[in-house]
Amino acid sequence: MDLPVPPAPNGDGRPLALVVESETAARIETADRLAEAGFEVLEAWSAQSALLQIERHAGLRLVVVDADLPLILPGARFALTCEIARRRPDLVLIALSAGLSPGTLPAGVRFAAKPLTPAFAREALAQLCM
Repeated sequence: MDLPVPPAPNGDGRPLALVVESETAARIETADRLAEAGFEVLEAWSAQSALLQIERHAGLRLVVVDADLPLILPGARFALTCEIARRRPDLVLIALSAGLSPGTLPAGVRFAAKPLTPAFAREALAQLCM
């Protein structure tokens, strides 16, 4: 069962990010990129786990979501990204995909090709500091 990770016992002041990716290697790589850029990183491997993390961590600032991770309907690209944007409009969202650009995403959601580059991770951190 997907359970949310408890918050860090003594937060170190870094902004909190969540990586949502079902493929373990891709999730670890993205989490590493964000940590290197200066984020404290949580990980989720399913839509259900991601939504639990988002509910539990009010201090969450950034979510990086695999575009092809299904929420309810398999093949419904960006459904989870749209649901997160609806539930938490305060979050910075980045939708990742190995495919083509998504077309229409909720306002403020950024799109990036997989894998997330170190430069893009640093830009996300800079966006939070504005």
